[in-house]
Amino acid sequence: MKIDDYRLLLTLDETKTLRKAAEKLYISQPAVTQRLKAIEQHFGVEIFIRTKKQLITTTEGTLIIDHAKDVLKRERLFHDKMQAYIGEVNGTISIGCSSLVGQTILPKVLNQFTTQFPDVEIKLQVGSSEHIKRHQNDYHVMIIRGNKMLNFNNDHLFDDNHYFIYPTDKKDEIHKLPFIEFQADPIYINQIKNWYSMYMAQDYYAMITVDQVATCKELLLSGVGVTILPEIMLKDLSDSRFSFVKVDLERVPLIRSTYMSYDQSMRQLPQVASFIDLLKKSVRRDPQND
Repeated sequence: MKIDDYRLLLTLDETKTLRKAAEKLYISQPAVTQRLKAIEQHFGVEIFIRTKKQLITTTEGTLIIDHAKDVLKRERLFHDKMQAYIGEVNGTISIGCSSLVGQTILPKVLNQFTTQFPDVEIKLQVGSSEHIKRHQNDYHVMIIRGNKMLNFNNDHLFDDNHYFIYPTDKKDEIHKLPFIEFQADPIYINQIKNWYSMYMAQDYYAMITVDQVATCKELLLSGVGVTILPEIMLKDLSDSRFSFVKVDLERVPLIRSTYMSYDQSMRQLPQVASFIDLLKKSVRRDPQND
């Protein structure tokens, strides 16, 4: 088996069709079919069931896909270790980052990092924490919000309090103003719903829903409705136009924690260790990126 064969399996598992895999890998569909047939002969099992609409991974195929992920992860780690022997901080670092952190703290940190280590290639994926966790094998370092990751080193970066925010000049109308909800995990949203229902003494109903916290904040700044935001997003909001109510659940503040998660072995890579240290130092010095 070649490394490219393992990459082909992961691409097929991701795209679910021979055609899309061929397009993504810039090879012909017959070549994909031929290589897949050879791989299945190598393992002696059927990896995918072919249907008219998509490829369905078999039970044996799932085991082989997991093996392929492990092989590619070890190959990448070995390649990066070899780069480290050159004696300089170089190579590649792959970072998976929560959208909220990616919009606030990370740009400043990456600016400092690229200035100090210009020879490091950065691969960055910004998305929901759940998406980052699902693709944990793709990253050297993950910056996530919510719960810690199992079987990883989790460096606590900071905690966010939450605030209910409304236009000061519309205090008497807040019961009528539309609530703006951002996309997040169900448990987190349920905590917000429960607080709102108790504080407002009315049923929770999000008249406006958006995918990003940043969009939620921009709507608020434009005078559209009310919302609850984590503390890290309060920059540009602390003026006389808005009033803030701290969100407490049974007298306990609603807290959202942010962690930097990684396999401890990744610190063997100079570029990864340098990024981890820089981010921790930056957060300790300026936790809210003011």
